[in-house]
Amino acid sequence: MPNPSPFSRPIGSHRVDGMRESVIREMTREAHKHGAINLSQGIPDEDETPATVKQAAKDAIDTSSQYTITWGLPELRDAVAGRYEEWKGVRYDPETEVTVTTGTSEAVVATLLALCDPGDGVIYFEPTYESYIPAAQFAGGRLMPLDITDGLEIDPDALREAATDASILILNHPHNPTGNVFTRDELELVAAVAAAEDLIVVTDEIYEHIVYTDDYVSPVEIDGLADRTVVCTGLSKTYSVTGWRVGFALAPEPLSAELRKVHDYTSICAPTPFQKAGVEALSLPEDYYSALSASYERRRDLLYDGLQNVGLDPVKPDGAYYMLTRYPGAEDDTEFALRLIREAGVAVVPGSSFYTEGSAEWVRFTFSRNEATIEEALGRLNTNRFW
Repeated sequence: MPNPSPFSRPIGSHRVDGMRESVIREMTREAHKHGAINLSQGIPDEDETPATVKQAAKDAIDTSSQYTITWGLPELRDAVAGRYEEWKGVRYDPETEVTVTTGTSEAVVATLLALCDPGDGVIYFEPTYESYIPAAQFAGGRLMPLDITDGLEIDPDALREAATDASILILNHPHNPTGNVFTRDELELVAAVAAAEDLIVVTDEIYEHIVYTDDYVSPVEIDGLADRTVVCTGLSKTYSVTGWRVGFALAPEPLSAELRKVHDYTSICAPTPFQKAGVEALSLPEDYYSALSASYERRRDLLYDGLQNVGLDPVKPDGAYYMLTRYPGAEDDTEFALRLIREAGVAVVPGSSFYTEGSAEWVRFTFSRNEATIEEALGRLNTNRFW
């Protein structure tokens, strides 16, 4: 039982009023509690991290354990700017337009706190990565979800109508939790609407190197969009270092200058040894990235076929490493997820956690784990099937 509060007044600010803890992290805790295979949170296996990158971090602990410049290690910002110009064709000034953050999540939160005033409309596409909702709430933004569940496509009319009353649009691409990759036409629509309504666009591109289609285009490659966009990305997914918490915010100087104010007084700087290792990570050869996508594509297909074989209904993604999966029956998605953990020994995330409110008729699996682990999870699902 929790201890009674010593306060005679209500506690908790309006910023956290009605806010729930992360369901994704809750499912991980449930997995640990019940000895389940964790296919809920996007955590790769330890041996996924390139050996040279790990060694660079170990070496840096002996030489670089103090603060860096608040905006990040200069050589890392140089590397980010250089590689992003090669990958996306957009040049960012490492001195004024690249900020190293404590993970991509901090980049998103710092951006919204710096650029969103109380009452400003914040558009995002549902199902949505769960952290965007509290990030907008922290900033006092007005939540404006647009549902893309059916068809995973942006409705042009709905976007245009919402944008007339909004200030910021959040675009996760490739998309978590669905693995959807938006088309060039959809990105050009976003660019046109953003220009017409003077929107700031915040992109979360953390899965930019985990794609399984030749049609992937980064939003900032669309004419004019980079000029009004804050790109949030980082090391976590591409190099399998989710616990290192090194992210990047890339933006034109006027936007960058504002988000740096929040970053400066919250996290000061990302962990220095891991920033050092980031320089090594960004020097990896081009074939590393093609091998990364190919590896995840094999795991995607393994999980997709396996889920079908045990009587579930997965949707094959074009990017990221998550798989939206529908299940038979009328059971509540949270109850179904908890039963999977307790009865089948496999942890997933209930779909409702990716919506502002309401329930969902699906759960999310991750295939960020190695093939042996995925196969073991599928074996458990087959043996302990209750649906």
